[in-house]
Amino acid sequence: MTNNEFIGRKISEAEKRIEELIDSGDLKRLDEQEKHKIARFYEQKSLQRLETAKLILKTSNEDKNYSDYSEVVSAAYYSMYYIIHSFVALHYKVKLREGLRGVHAITHHFVLYYLVKTKKLAKHLYEEYCTSLGAAAEIQGIDADDYQEAAFAYARKYQQQKENRERFTYFTTYHAESYHAKLSLGIAEEFVNTIRQLMI
Repeated sequence: MTNNEFIGRKISEAEKRIEELIDSGDLKRLDEQEKHKIARFYEQKSLQRLETAKLILKTSNEDKNYSDYSEVVSAAYYSMYYIIHSFVALHYKVKLREGLRGVHAITHHFVLYYLVKTKKLAKHLYEEYCTSLGAAAEIQGIDADDYQEAAFAYARKYQQQKENRERFTYFTTYHAESYHAKLSLGIAEEFVNTIRQLMI
């Protein structure tokens, strides 16, 4: 199976799940006022969790009597989780029903369906590349479709961070905890900043 076929399969799975959520009423439509209110709420939660991760990491690195690297990983992950829900509310006027089970897996489907399938993320990454390199991309014959794999990599980052949060307790050494906490925070920061740029 080629990488494009794999991406296509994952997008198809996400499409099916989103359709199920719409059919069941678990994906609620928002009006214009609600979409802005919900998007602001989730964006603020995202930024707060990112700041929490930074503060806990700083304290864990500086205070010999305190370290909570698992909470850094968790807060970093939740910053990604919340920014996806902010983006979906703002651009697609939808929100998950309160109390729905499996929201973290559904959020991964959101990334695939609303960012990768639509090529919004691929187009954004391409535009960022063009801005960085001027007209070089056009001269080299690179187009936005070439960035679909990079967009899918963002979906993988979300999934990997979700899995990291779930199994972080298995890291036992101080250096492994510190390393993974820093890595998680860096990934989350890049992810959140990228999605926020798409929301402008």
